[in-house]
Amino acid sequence: MVAAQRMTKNSTRFHQLAKSDAMNPRHARIGAVLLLGVMAALMVGASRQDSATVDESSHLGQGYVDWKALHSTRLGAEGHPPLESLIVSFPLLFMDVKLSDMTRAMLQDELGYAWTLSWNAKATSVENLLEPGCEGRNVRIPPLGDVMVQWHCPSKYPMESWYYWAVPEGQMFGKLFVYSSGNDADRMLFAGRMMQVGLTLLTGLVIFLWARRATGQDIPALLALALWVFNPIALGYGHVANTDAGVAFGITFAIYTFTLLCEKRNFKRAVVAGLATGLALCMKLTALIMAPIFILILALSWKRMKPSVADVCKMLGIFLVSLWCVILLVYHRHCFPAPAPSAAEVATLNIPKWFMTFRPVLVPSGFFKDVALTLGYSKTGTISYLMGKWSEGGWWYYFPVAFLVKEPICFVALVASGLLLFINRLRSAKLLEWVPWLASGVYLSSAMTSGINIGVRHLFPLVALLSVGVGCAISRVVNRKVRIGLMALLAGQAISVLAAYPLYIQFFSEAVGGASNGQKYLIDSNYDWGQDAKRLKKYLGDHQIDHIYLDYFGNQFSIEYLNIPNTRISAEQAQQLQQGTLVVSASQLMRPEWSWLRESRQPNDRIAQTLFVYQFP
Repeated sequence: MVAAQRMTKNSTRFHQLAKSDAMNPRHARIGAVLLLGVMAALMVGASRQDSATVDESSHLGQGYVDWKALHSTRLGAEGHPPLESLIVSFPLLFMDVKLSDMTRAMLQDELGYAWTLSWNAKATSVENLLEPGCEGRNVRIPPLGDVMVQWHCPSKYPMESWYYWAVPEGQMFGKLFVYSSGNDADRMLFAGRMMQVGLTLLTGLVIFLWARRATGQDIPALLALALWVFNPIALGYGHVANTDAGVAFGITFAIYTFTLLCEKRNFKRAVVAGLATGLALCMKLTALIMAPIFILILALSWKRMKPSVADVCKMLGIFLVSLWCVILLVYHRHCFPAPAPSAAEVATLNIPKWFMTFRPVLVPSGFFKDVALTLGYSKTGTISYLMGKWSEGGWWYYFPVAFLVKEPICFVALVASGLLLFINRLRSAKLLEWVPWLASGVYLSSAMTSGINIGVRHLFPLVALLSVGVGCAISRVVNRKVRIGLMALLAGQAISVLAAYPLYIQFFSEAVGGASNGQKYLIDSNYDWGQDAKRLKKYLGDHQIDHIYLDYFGNQFSIEYLNIPNTRISAEQAQQLQQGTLVVSASQLMRPEWSWLRESRQPNDRIAQTLFVYQFP
């Protein structure tokens, strides 16, 4: 009886607070626009100041080639679907883009490498793919002297194989295309990044709409949006011409629309959910994780609403057809079964048995090729770094640790508080309130099984889902002191993130000492991804340094494009250095071969925290 009275009292207080939180819809829209405007300004500013990260030129080059249909076999990008590259390269169609003789030779399959990657991401020679009579002449590509091969074959070059995975060629093509073809590289890069900024803002809009529909209130929706706007992961990777912003938007939008479909099944919602899911899958195949999430959402809604089997099957049929239409449209150039491979292709490229078995019915073939490449790459894994240690297989706890050290303390506290608030009112929560937490758990669990431990950016969709979950949970708080405390945490998060502008890629939690200690925990795209070449240029000018010795983790083409006078140097060569200025990227410095420098010297200076400057003697 007492418990019932208490629940009634809390319910009354909740409804009273809900009424007090009600806003004029116009004011709510204005608030959302202002928040998104702040986010856009932060990302645009950072975009202008950041130089090219490792993979951006590859996506610009691949997308432009796909738009122009200049190549019969798509230049590879780690098995990623083409949609994200098409999006970031779309502005290039309206520019005076030039192709050099070298990039044209690559598009004609006359210039490639003497090695390639098999379908499980292991390097292998192309010797067995050469037809009789093929001859090759080595060609050195400046500035680093990469060795490519100018092929002369009677009819067929090795890259013409449908099964060839042209990742090495795709990376080199992108660099030559952006930086060595006489193009305005900065303008191209900025234009591509603005497409990503747009996708990141669209994700914010979905977060706002989701939280408002779930709670029926505007203030919680604005709070959910604010969590996204002032998040360093969203700001850091949301302005980079890569695949992360696209898949974050796609997954968030798809899960939201599928949940709406499960709440109320009709033709329109089934079509929209299918289109959104197809869009997500064509952004990046990380979106395959939506399959178990959708199954759980369907099971949860089935338990609550008990729909008829026939009705569910009908809606799922419409959903799947809509999904497949998007995939067919994006892969329209590959809407045919894959050709039968030769014995040499099977052996050299390690084509999986399941692909060979079902090859005649795998349509569109390009999509299933990307699926096979992604699965092979994820099983092989990468050499990873975490808290001073290196591993070839990664760690199951990599992503939880990365999340904790890369997010502000206040955001982590808000997520923990939101989860506790949700659990406390589990039975009364709506489906739209359940799903963000459910999807977040599945997504993080899946990430923890992956051998690809190279970047917290792979948790980009998780940040969006958690923003929705926390926003919805806050709407249920009836204690004003608790609400004030939560608002204080949000304000603290905003202050922390604004103070870090524009260095969002290298943002680290206050709990580990901020960005100045980042290299002790994570490197690569978590911290030092080649984004600070422009800042290096400015530093050299300000300090009147006319030459440096450099070990740079990033796109060396951008270093040359900026006319930074440098001599590339290895760790072994640097041990003989007697005079001059040495600059080493954090992602290089933490490698074992540079331990002698870490242990014997302290840097004289640091540029944007990621570039360590040493003066000799």
